[in-house]
Amino acid sequence: MDAQEVFAQFVAKVLSEDKARRLLALCGSIKGQRKILLGLCHEFGPTILPSVSRGDAFWCSPSYVFHGSLGFGVAFASVREAYDRLAVEDGWLIIVRDGSAGIHRPEARWDDEKFIATESVRPGKR
Repeated sequence: MDAQEVFAQFVAKVLSEDKARRLLALCGSIKGQRKILLGLCHEFGPTILPSVSRGDAFWCSPSYVFHGSLGFGVAFASVREAYDRLAVEDGWLIIVRDGSAGIHRPEARWDDEKFIATESVRPGKR
């Protein structure tokens, strides 16, 4: 899967239906991708479904990074490498390449970082 496909799969599973539908419509164009990147700071976090579990077993998995200064879907060898690269940044999203989990940090809210897992990686659902 490429970055756009992973992004689409991920948001469809972890965001409210309305927000996911909007982001899926936007991710198909460069202009839409820019809007998504700008919205990661304030619009993404509040629409994450409360039912998605927090996972931490994915640190060694290959990942994609979505961040204004890096771009839409930049590949990293591991979530840990991506996280370390973004340590002093905010307003970003890291998604495991299979779309099963991610981490979101809103702008200026390091204390509000969210670890997100889709249905397929929730405890008891493997």
